Amino acid sequence: MKDRQQFTGSYLELFTSSMLFFIALTFLLTWLTFFSPYEFFDEVNEDRLSLMNYVLITLFTLGPVMGILAGIAFDTLPLVYNIPSFEKTTMRHFLQLNGIGQLFIHIGIYSGNWNLFIELTGIGIILMCLALLSLTSSAMDIVKQKNRSGEVGIFSYAPGLVLVICAFFIATSWFAREITGMIEVGVAFIVSIFCTMMMSTTLLSHFNRRLGWNATNPATLPFRFLSLLTLGFGYVVISFLRARELVSENLIDIWLALVLLNIFLMMNPLKIIRFSFGRYAKPHSKFVLVGYLLLPLLTIISVAPIWTGHEGLVNIQPTHWLLIAYSCFFIICGFAIYLHEDHLHYSPSARVTHWHLVVMFLASGALMTWSLYDGAVLLDKQYLPIYIWIATQSIASLLLAILFIRHTLFPADNWHRMPMFYDRLIENND
Repeated sequence: MKDRQQFTGSYLELFTSSMLFFIALTFLLTWLTFFSPYEFFDEVNEDRLSLMNYVLITLFTLGPVMGILAGIAFDTLPLVYNIPSFEKTTMRHFLQLNGIGQLFIHIGIYSGNWNLFIELTGIGIILMCLALLSLTSSAMDIVKQKNRSGEVGIFSYAPGLVLVICAFFIATSWFAREITGMIEVGVAFIVSIFCTMMMSTTLLSHFNRRLGWNATNPATLPFRFLSLLTLGFGYVVISFLRARELVSENLIDIWLALVLLNIFLMMNPLKIIRFSFGRYAKPHSKFVLVGYLLLPLLTIISVAPIWTGHEGLVNIQPTHWLLIAYSCFFIICGFAIYLHEDHLHYSPSARVTHWHLVVMFLASGALMTWSLYDGAVLLDKQYLPIYIWIATQSIASLLLAILFIRHTLFPADNWHRMPMFYDRLIENND
């Protein structure tokens, strides 16, 4: 028991670091939109815009998002799988490599020199991919205990294996960027494999394992995992073909919609809605629920360009950013907040939702959608939606970071090494 509890609480450092990375990224996006010398929108350079889009998506997913996921994994998996805690040096190596890699990319972008940006970004991406690979040994410890996966099934240990593939795809896509379609392959892999895998695992961990709603029958999870991978890798292939103009833009929009709809239907939406609202409502994370319920909306947004005529920026799919920055981020942050409140032993029925953050992030998502879909906003410099979006996003990001840092570093209540609910898992395993 003592060995398994040794590393609980390690998430505090990772959560705090992720929030700082998140704030830094918000300021970087603001600078890129209004002050950068790259002139993306004055004379639209499709190649440069695609490269920067790839770098920013990589920076966000492997930076703040992956930091939170790593914190959740280091804190909970030894308890769930009945294994000794991970090595502390593993967490430190991950955080150091990840943070330094992000720093190189930030310096490269802020330099304003495109050639220097390319060089420093290459170093940064390699370091962030090495950070993923540093987690391999810990992931293999989980794979060896796959018979204990329980309510989350294959989704509980498969993401650890995906990290190795993810590092390979991201690095290869960058260094093979001169090959038409490789940058699009990198973006598609992050969106359709990495993010969907992490979202699915987090949703199952919350609704199935933590809340015990049995939202998805564990016996069906191998089939659902296979369908997720099939649709995901199909989207990667289609993205490559689209970049080479071998398939239509409509096909890639429809395929992305299928990927998102598959995640939504992986859970039992009727059961989740029934237990979330009305007379049968039970305590749950509202953040996770909002992120989940955004998926069908993003499905519609994905196919919207078919009717709007693809008037936005070339090679930029707005749904990619909406999925990562809002739905995925809501789900992962919601799980993280709920986990921390488990450590504080708050009663589930008395937990605060922080609706002001939900509303602000949803408003930011709507403004981002408008800005990216309406070509006049960026291309014709009608910047009003951008101004409001940046202001709303910045304030919401700062408030979320303050919430995380205040609760993790300066908790007002007693913090317990053993979080609520997980002690029952240990008793069952023992």
